[in-house]
Amino acid sequence: MKYLYLDWAATSPIHPEVAKVQKKVAEEVVGNPSSIHTWGMEARDLLESCRAKCARLLGAKEKQVLFTAGGSESNNLVFTSFLLKASPGHAIVPFFEHASVYEPSRILERFGWEVTRIPAGMDGRIEPERIGEALRKNTALVALMLVNNETGAIQPVGDVVRMIRNHGTDQRPIHIHVDAVQGVGKIPVNFQELGVDSLSVSGHKFRGPRGVGILLVRKPLSSILTGGGQEYGMRPGTENVPGIAALTRALELAVEGMEKNRLQAERTLQTLLARLRKCPQCRLLPEARWNNPSGYSPYIVSLSFPPVPGEVLVRVMNERGYGVSTGSACSSRKKRDTRVLEASGVTSSIAFSSIRVSIGPTVTEEQIEEFADVLLKETAILFQVAK
Repeated sequence: MKYLYLDWAATSPIHPEVAKVQKKVAEEVVGNPSSIHTWGMEARDLLESCRAKCARLLGAKEKQVLFTAGGSESNNLVFTSFLLKASPGHAIVPFFEHASVYEPSRILERFGWEVTRIPAGMDGRIEPERIGEALRKNTALVALMLVNNETGAIQPVGDVVRMIRNHGTDQRPIHIHVDAVQGVGKIPVNFQELGVDSLSVSGHKFRGPRGVGILLVRKPLSSILTGGGQEYGMRPGTENVPGIAALTRALELAVEGMEKNRLQAERTLQTLLARLRKCPQCRLLPEARWNNPSGYSPYIVSLSFPPVPGEVLVRVMNERGYGVSTGSACSSRKKRDTRVLEASGVTSSIAFSSIRVSIGPTVTEEQIEEFADVLLKETAILFQVAK
C-alpha cells in the first residue's frame, strides 16, 4: 500500500538539510547564550546571526525579532500583553481565526474586555468595511490572520491596515496583530511593508522543526512572563539555539524556493480539483474559490462530501494510506469544531462533512491523481452506505 501525507497545514515534514543543521548545532554549540564564557558567547553569536537573517528574510529589524516556541505562543504573548493595560478596552477578532488567537481573545473577555467577532464573506475573506464599522474610540487591538488554515483564503491585510490607520490617531493607536503561520514561506511576507504591529511565525509549517517560532513586534510589548530577561524581556527562558538555527535555515530555503514551490502547488491543486469535478456531490469550500483561485493559498483546500461525516472519511482514507484531516490539528482530538468554516459562509451540515487536504513541495501531480481516484472510489461507496 502506498502512503501519502496530505496534512502539511498541521505540520510539514522537516527538510533533511534543516534536520542536519539542528543536529549539528545541538551537538556542537553547547553553551547558554546568556553565559559570558567562550561557549556562551559562541551560542550568543549564532543566536544573533539567526536573528539578523530572519529579520532580513521577513522585512523586519533585528530588534523586532523574538524567538518563541511557535505560533501559538507568539499569538498568546500578544493577547496577554493587553491584560497589563491600565483598564480594559475593545478588541476585534474575526470568527474564523485559529484557536491560538480565538481562545486568547476569550481570556480578554474574562478580564473585562469587549470583543467584537466578525464573520467572513461568502468567499471566506473578511470585508475590510466590516472591521471599519466595528471600530470604536476605545478599540486597542485588531487581529487578522494572513492565510486561513482551513479554507486557504488569503485575507486582505493590506486593505485592513490602511483603513485602520486612516481611522486611528496618534493618541489612540490601534495594535494590529497578524497570525501569518500559514503564509510565511509560501507567499511573500514583509513586516515593514505590511505596516502591522506584530506578526506570528511557526517553523514547522515550512519544513522547520516543531516547537520554535518567531514573533515580530514593531515596538516592545509588556509581558506577563518574567524570568531571566531573554528576548528583550518579552519571552524569558534559555533560547532553543539548535531549533532557532534550524528554523532560520528552513526559512531561507522556503524563501529561496517560494516561487518554484508555489507553481508546483498550483499545478498539483488544479490536478486534484479537475479530478474531483467528476463527483457531483463534492463541494469545494468555500464554493466562491472556483471563480477566484488566486485569492487562496494553493497549499490548502477544504472539501465536503455530504452527508458523509468528515471524520469517517478521514479514517477511511487513512486506512488506504492517505493522511488528511478534518481541519485544524489544534482541535482535531476534541469534539468536531466547525466554527472556522461556518464563519466563512459554510452551513453546519456541509462543514460537518468536510475534510482538509494540505500539500507541500514534495507532493507530485501523479501522487495527487492517485489520491483523487481513491477518494472518489471510497466516497462512492460511502454515499451508498449513507442512503
